[in-house]
Amino acid sequence: MTSKKMAVATLAIWIAAGTVVAHSGATGVVRERMEGMVAMRDALRDVTPMMRGEMPYDAARVAEAGRAIAAHAGSEMTGLFPEGSAGGVSYAKEAIWQERETFDALAEELRRHAEGLVKAAPNGLAAPDPHAGMATGGSTGGSMEGHEGMTMPGDAPARSGPGAGFSVAQLLGVEPRRRAEQAGMASTSAADGSATAPGYATLAAPQVFRRIGETCAACHGRYRAGS
Repeated sequence: MTSKKMAVATLAIWIAAGTVVAHSGATGVVRERMEGMVAMRDALRDVTPMMRGEMPYDAARVAEAGRAIAAHAGSEMTGLFPEGSAGGVSYAKEAIWQERETFDALAEELRRHAEGLVKAAPNGLAAPDPHAGMATGGSTGGSMEGHEGMTMPGDAPARSGPGAGFSVAQLLGVEPRRRAEQAGMASTSAADGSATAPGYATLAAPQVFRRIGETCAACHGRYRAGS
């Protein structure tokens, strides 16, 4: 399947997912959290082509996406998972309440990364060059070094350009569970406090976008039925 067909298929999956939510019969807190997940999905979908280099980068839209995700993450998310709200049309696993601290930490990590995307948005697809303006006797155009072709875990080799290997399906866990769990390894270590929070303002937007995706995949792979 060509990359164009894969992109169309990915969008079809998410359009269908939105339809399921709209007609699932969910009410109350379950419907609220489903709507929050759809809002985050839409925010990611809106900027994914920019991160893949498939459309012009728009810092304002990337920052807007970060704010939209942050608004539904952290305590805003965990507050919509009260005890006893599994079952029925909900996709939430009982593991959420059995591992509440880990779930809460992942939700907070997502909020932190989303706010970090707002800070990184002005940097575009390349991290700022810390040596810019310094007299080095040579080119200072090395800010892209080490960031070309970043992909999500398990992706095929990327096309040229930062973030070229992303797909919305991978970012929100619509992929084989094995990949989601692989993506979650680094994310979970950060969630439990063993990793140092990055300086988001020094990162390229796709670097932060990738962290958001890893956190989403980790959470879905662990706590969402059918991931």
